[in-house]
Amino acid sequence: MNNKNILLKKLTLTTAGIALTLSQIGCNKKAETAAASVSTSFNMTASNKAATVAMKPSLLNLLVPKALALVPANITDSSGLSMALTKSWVVIKEVEFKTSETTSSEESSSSEVSFKGPYYVDLLSNAPPALDVKTIPATPFQRIKMKLEKTGTTLPSGAPNELASNSIFIAGTIGSGGSAVSFTFASDDGSEYQISGPKAVTPKEGTQILVEINFSNIFKQINMSTVTNGEAISSSNRHAGTHLCDNIDTSANDIYTCIRKGLEKHADVGEDSDKSGDLESDESGVKR
Repeated sequence: MNNKNILLKKLTLTTAGIALTLSQIGCNKKAETAAASVSTSFNMTASNKAATVAMKPSLLNLLVPKALALVPANITDSSGLSMALTKSWVVIKEVEFKTSETTSSEESSSSEVSFKGPYYVDLLSNAPPALDVKTIPATPFQRIKMKLEKTGTTLPSGAPNELASNSIFIAGTIGSGGSAVSFTFASDDGSEYQISGPKAVTPKEGTQILVEINFSNIFKQINMSTVTNGEAISSSNRHAGTHLCDNIDTSANDIYTCIRKGLEKHADVGEDSDKSGDLESDESGVKR
């Protein structure tokens, strides 16, 4: 065999070797990026944690004993008035998990709904059951999008009548003793409700993805002192005012908007691995 043929053979072998290597890299890359699927449950509840002193979402989760979700204790508004919640319901149509904390122009074409309701959620339940169990990709997420659902007139057992034709309903009292006043908040909003943070959470087999809303922190940043007895705050009666919730949104000029935006700001979503109904200090959350 002459030198020319030997050279051509070497080049052919080298080229084939490069092609094989590139093929292997492509296969390995596909293997690395293909996410396994896991069976996980989804739930949503109010937090039983006390309000934090700092006004930063990253400090929402304190070191507290393990506990089921309870009616939040020691709630006060921004003026120092004591508060108590008696009802708190939300209706979720669907839930999507996003890998990024912020929105992108490409996500709409590739989005997939992981949990599809409607789910009627009693946020003050002492023992919140899993809303649903699904098989979803074990892909890290930093944001979830929940579409609210405006209900019809037919409600599930236990839901308050005031939830009819609404997606959110909250009832409670402001003040104490003979000076206490009652109030309700109802929203017929059917838009998206988003929770995001700088940390990534990866769903694991047999665990629970939990959305935890911290009502103590919401009302700690809203001035409820001008609410009148029996007032029904809604999209048609927003209760206008100035500087009602500057630590939630400086542009908000009514209590309806303050509560609606507070529900997003003071919520976390993470892995409730022991299914206790509480995101504890050793469990991951997107805002931790």
